[in-house]
Amino acid sequence: MSSASFLQVSSYPKKPLDAAVGGVNFLHLVRNLCVTSAVWLVREGIFAAYSPDESYRSRLSHRPLAAGLGAAAITVPFLFQRFVPTTQSYVPENVQQLPVFIYASVYMGILALLAVSVLRICLRPQESLPVRVSSRVVASGMALVALASVEEIAYMTALHTDVGGSSLHHVLYVLFNPLFYGGVLLTSLGLGIPPVVKVWRRLQLWDRAALVFLTAMLGRAYWGLSRAAWLAAIVTGFYAKHPSVRLYQYVIRSSDHKVALSGRSTPMLADRVLDAVQARFDGGVGSLESVLPVKARQ
Repeated sequence: MSSASFLQVSSYPKKPLDAAVGGVNFLHLVRNLCVTSAVWLVREGIFAAYSPDESYRSRLSHRPLAAGLGAAAITVPFLFQRFVPTTQSYVPENVQQLPVFIYASVYMGILALLAVSVLRICLRPQESLPVRVSSRVVASGMALVALASVEEIAYMTALHTDVGGSSLHHVLYVLFNPLFYGGVLLTSLGLGIPPVVKVWRRLQLWDRAALVFLTAMLGRAYWGLSRAAWLAAIVTGFYAKHPSVRLYQYVIRSSDHKVALSGRSTPMLADRVLDAVQARFDGGVGSLESVLPVKARQ
């Protein structure tokens, strides 16, 4: 699959579908308009998620008029070409036609502009760590998409003007896929970070694991539990409604002088887990303050 694959090749039965709309590659135009619309909507969603306010909506580039103008800029050159029968390699086979070259270049140029627009908003400072990480991953993905779009324009320009030899064309041929689809993958991963973190925090899996471990290691020493009560505490640690509250109780008890004077030493691994829990309560990265019930009600 060539670097023009995004413009030319797809897995759907192209000829039968294109025949339904004239059999002259109109399906190629329809697909590219759909892709442009999808990228536009993703861009709007990212702006809504990462912008501090909604002032960006007042800009022309975010209004439906701009989307309509972009669609027209893609469509008009396509209509002025010398139409040919449906082909799987539409752009490479017809890029010598000036209208086809303009059509494909404008399409990729618009994708590049949309990607750069998202890249800029993603590089703004973000207070939330998950959103900051998410925005940087999305920025990396969009940078690759923009680079792939520019590379695709360079490839089509080389074909249209017959510049460079087969070696240059081959290099441009193979660069597009890893750049573009790598960017799409990174963008998808970045957009998935905030909801995954939200679910992770809601489930409090780390807190439950730490609670079960500390209960198993220190439950009897810290609380003087009977064997039956100790086993029951371990089991309930898995589905405790507020595991962070019980973890906080372990932190308090670990610093209690009565425990220190009891002659019982804290196992090294348990002590490290307590230190990690304490660090989170102190407001470090992934602070448990964000999941304490008293904070949740504010």
